[in-house]
Amino acid sequence: MSKNIVFVSKCLCFICLLIIADFVAGAVLNKLFYKQKSGKFFTTSHALKDGAEDIVIFGNSHAAQHFNAPIMKKELHASVFNFGNQGQSLLYVYPVVKSILDRYKPKLVIINVDYTELQYNSDDYQRLSILLPYYTLNAHVDSAIEMIDSKERYKALSSSYRYNSIIGYSLLNTFKPTLNKSYISLGYDPVYGDICANLQQEGSIVVQAPDQRVRFDHHKIKELTDLISTIQKQGVSLLITTTPLYNDDVKKKNPYALKMASILKGAHVDYLNDGHNPGFAGNCKLFSDLTHLNDTGATEWTNRVIQYIKQKRFF
Repeated sequence: MSKNIVFVSKCLCFICLLIIADFVAGAVLNKLFYKQKSGKFFTTSHALKDGAEDIVIFGNSHAAQHFNAPIMKKELHASVFNFGNQGQSLLYVYPVVKSILDRYKPKLVIINVDYTELQYNSDDYQRLSILLPYYTLNAHVDSAIEMIDSKERYKALSSSYRYNSIIGYSLLNTFKPTLNKSYISLGYDPVYGDICANLQQEGSIVVQAPDQRVRFDHHKIKELTDLISTIQKQGVSLLITTTPLYNDDVKKKNPYALKMASILKGAHVDYLNDGHNPGFAGNCKLFSDLTHLNDTGATEWTNRVIQYIKQKRFF
């Protein structure tokens, strides 16, 4: 009997040591995490913790790389921050915007969407792991983390688990921060170079045929409608955008794009739909690839957005 007691005692001691070690490791990693000065976690932290800009911009890489926030700040005489993050979808935008609205009321929220935004993609749920370091911050973040999979909220109870795959990234953006996606660039993530050389070498760029299967993500649709309603009820101006594509005929009859347009029209939301803008389409000097504007193109697009904002008098 005494041997069993000793064994149980040792097991309990070992478990306690693991918990303490996890807590200490998590505390150290947390302190390092919030020292980052650039990158996707820096922009996310700024949005969730202390951002208070007049104009806030959200979306995936098409938001991060296409909205020249410093130019917007200068021309609109308002504080601006670009919270766009590569690979993210409405599933990420929803909890971040809701968190911001819990803290303060910006003058204008801009959300950039792709034509395929409402398509179901399991990767969009996995990419919500970007929010793991913020577990327990608020209910919006915790609910998003739970969508990764049913066990994720239990795994996130481990302090060190939340940071175990991003230590190198955190160190890099702490000790060797970049200008892109920093406070200096106001979150803007410019890309340089164009596709003209590729066109000359290859003669043309092959466009991948769209997936013919139609799979709407009803969770995204629900979050979009709820987000629109929340923003409007708080009296905050909202602008939805779709940035230019190199091929202006790509997916013109995309069912996801039609659904998006229908939702926005029904909710009376301003939608600057420039996916087929002839002023950009086919101009290789403005693109770094088929769907991403380079810095030159982004500056031109940003000036168009500025004029649209002034025309609509959002604030």
